[in-house]
Amino acid sequence: MASGEGVGTEPLPPEPGLDPYRVLEVHPEARPEVIEAAFNVLREIACADEGDGTRQLVRLLWARRVLLRD
Repeated sequence: MASGEGVGTEPLPPEPGLDPYRVLEVHPEARPEVIEAAFNVLREIACADEGDGTRQLVRLLWARRVLLRD
């Protein structure tokens, strides 16, 4: 288990103040399928970004984990 995580708790954001809905560019009432689709599209964009892609990918993975609770 990573530092700052406990059983049944949300993972800590990679940066203070991040909103997982804004990171994934989805509405707070978005269905899981929409969240997953947004993650996949934004992940492809982040992977192509040689400058800031790694940081963006960490943010996306965190947001997906928080919103889908997996």
